[in-house]
Amino acid sequence: MYEPTDKIQATRGIAFLASYLPRKCGIATFTSDLSDAVSKQMSRHQSVFVAAMNDLEEGYNYPERVKFEIRQDHQIDYSRAADFLNFSGVSVLSLQHEYGIFGGKWGSNVLTLLRDLHLPVVVTCHTVLRTPDPVQKEVFLEIAARADKMVVMTRKAFEFMEEVYKVDKDKVVLVPHGIHDVPFIDPNYYKDKFGVEGRRVLLTFGLLSRNKGIEQVIEALPRIVEKHPKTTYLILGATHPAVVRQEGESYRLELQRRVRELGLEEHVLFHPRFVDLDELLEYIGATDIFIAPYHNLDQITSGALAYATGSGKAVVATPFWHAEELLADGRGRIFPVGDTNALTRHVLDLLDNEVELNAMRKRAYQYCRNMVWSAVARSYLQLFDEVTHRAPKTLAMTSAVRRAISPTNLPSPKIDHLLRLSDDTGPAHHARYTLPDWSHGYRLEDAAGVLVVSVKYYDIFHDRDAARLAEICTALVQTLIADAKNVAAALDYARHPQGRASQADVAKALWALGYAAHRGPAAIAEPAIDMFQELVPNVTATEHQAAAYAVLGAANYLMRFPGAFQVKRMMSRWVQVVDAFCNDPNWFDKWGDVDWPVAPQSVAIAARSLNNEKLAKRAAELVGQVREVTSDGRVFPARGPNPPDEEVPVTAAAYIEALGAAYRLSRDESLIQSIRATADWFLGANRSGTPLYDFATGGCHDALTAAGLNRNQGTGASLFCLLAFLTLHRLASVELEAKAISPQTTA
Repeated sequence: MYEPTDKIQATRGIAFLASYLPRKCGIATFTSDLSDAVSKQMSRHQSVFVAAMNDLEEGYNYPERVKFEIRQDHQIDYSRAADFLNFSGVSVLSLQHEYGIFGGKWGSNVLTLLRDLHLPVVVTCHTVLRTPDPVQKEVFLEIAARADKMVVMTRKAFEFMEEVYKVDKDKVVLVPHGIHDVPFIDPNYYKDKFGVEGRRVLLTFGLLSRNKGIEQVIEALPRIVEKHPKTTYLILGATHPAVVRQEGESYRLELQRRVRELGLEEHVLFHPRFVDLDELLEYIGATDIFIAPYHNLDQITSGALAYATGSGKAVVATPFWHAEELLADGRGRIFPVGDTNALTRHVLDLLDNEVELNAMRKRAYQYCRNMVWSAVARSYLQLFDEVTHRAPKTLAMTSAVRRAISPTNLPSPKIDHLLRLSDDTGPAHHARYTLPDWSHGYRLEDAAGVLVVSVKYYDIFHDRDAARLAEICTALVQTLIADAKNVAAALDYARHPQGRASQADVAKALWALGYAAHRGPAAIAEPAIDMFQELVPNVTATEHQAAAYAVLGAANYLMRFPGAFQVKRMMSRWVQVVDAFCNDPNWFDKWGDVDWPVAPQSVAIAARSLNNEKLAKRAAELVGQVREVTSDGRVFPARGPNPPDEEVPVTAAAYIEALGAAYRLSRDESLIQSIRATADWFLGANRSGTPLYDFATGGCHDALTAAGLNRNQGTGASLFCLLAFLTLHRLASVELEAKAISPQTTA
């Protein structure tokens, strides 16, 4: 599975490596948006390619050798890929790890595949961070725990594996970044092909982003061309697709504008496109000096740098880790980030001194001969052979059989029904069957709940419709809370404010704003932060239900801003309100609403946020009580205002949320079985034997009554059901097994 940040080089590299490997090695290539390059490169080689990573729902036009496609943010696909590999006859899996490829927080979705896999695994680490954040480190540690061997490409990475991650050094193998075995030739051989014959050529190539630092070279060029007027700087490569999605071509346009301002139009050539391997090697061949002016100094490997040095090019680079190692001992020159004077001096010194330039080229070329793909492939073959012979024989078994909660035994969450129930103002409160009933207008509690679930859905699946729904609900919440002092409970269908919001409604708004501040995209998170700060001083959470939701909002806000001590103090007061109410042995009967399991959820979340052992024990007590009342998640008799013969999906969903929070706190495996039972309740394991979840619409029936299902699929039931299913999919990625080594969650 392969796709480091520079996806073009990744595709070429794995394809070239694969040409040396037997079919049974089962190279699985994960790539997202280079279908043409992938197709062309794969078509040259005979090794089997198993899987392709898709970052677009519609996928790409892959060649026939791609046997399985994985949608980046769909956890179920990772589990199915593991099943596919387990039964495929493949003997070993080569996992190429890079942040930003696999879905989930810092690529945590790939853990689902590794947990369900029954094959030996060799992991190639394209990034090894010196100062990872807690989630980055946790994801990486579990990958290391599940791997048979970890391959790094530099000595610095080898050091970090032992010093930062405490991985046994016997498990770590140093194999350099592969390069193509090209002859050592005069750059003039290729220059006429690009119209630069008779000129000195500087080159930077790769996917374009601001971290490339190309502006440093452009600023240095006036003094370079003043002394060497026949100098051309080639900037080769399309803008990174992720950058295009965020800011379009703004960086390239800024560079072009600066070129015009400096009068360098005759000296700078932009080639904003992907090129195939042969053409790339010709570009490199025509180069006198390759420049790597990168801003990110924590770059542990660089395919572009490896290609350039391996082709015998003189190199000038900023002091990122790979450059410091590869360019040592006179194999290149280093200049500080932003120091255009130093960059200018190095380039001029090389252009002025042909003897030194050629000597540097030769030193680099000779040093890199152990990096050619044939040598790298032999190293991998030895590793594959070693781990295959050591691997115990296992019986292949599908993930749905082996794990209580797995993406393959859960419905795929769908936001379709909430979209159906919403217009450009917000969600309807009620539905008749599956159609919105607008006679009840728009309510703050619905806007808050749908905001939470749409942000969560977007966070997992990056769905544009979910993002749009979240924006609509954020705007509706903003309208209803107004100045945060006179919060309205609802709008009628004519958009007129209706009634004053209850404590619980205001607290639910705080819950939604805290969650959006923590998890939402910038367009939603930034206004949510402002609204949270305006609303929180006006929250009067003296009632138990309001206090519980206020705790949820505060905890999420503190995940974004852990130094917000005033919010932390308020959360401490609110959780005490919940705790005190639950001292009554029959608290769930007196709660007054169907969402009563939010009580243990709020206590568990506060315990984790405040690192409070006393609250953790109290959460465990309350969870024990709700498990007993619900027959361990199998029945949900009505409490409060509902008829006694009615079971309500909001209660069941809140139960899953509560036990999920408790599981993240305690890692009590028995909670997973109870959560599984409740998931099955939604799917038909109930007294009527009928699913409350509607697989066709993605909605949820409002209740299970004595007469059967309530046929309506209203907003409350549907949003809580979807919230629970999203939580189930997150839990499927954090459920621990024997090989997991970290006590923290990656969800």
